Amino acid sequence: MSLDLQTGVRVYQFVVDRLEGRRRDQYPDGREEYETDWTAAHDLEKAFAEAVHADESGAAELLLQQLRDMAAPWQDHPHHPDNHTGGGHEPDGTVQGSRP
Repeated sequence: MSLDLQTGVRVYQFVVDRLEGRRRDQYPDGREEYETDWTAAHDLEKAFAEAVHADESGAAELLLQQLRDMAAPWQDHPHHPDNHTGGGHEPDGTVQGSRP
């Protein structure tokens, strides 16, 4: 995985989407767990972005790995960042610019 801002955002957004799904499934319980995990993911993504901007590749790598560790429970999910194709887009069989 490349060490750029888009990578961090993609992994972060995947984690947040799964956390929101988990929160909906556990409603009305699970709010505190969601907030704790969301805050951790948000802080990691922010620190990753700061490390990328500061050209601190070692720190950025570590922070990205921590974000990826947060995504690990959903490894088999079709939208997991590790399941993306080379362009960072999910393989969905559609042609860009075509209408459904």
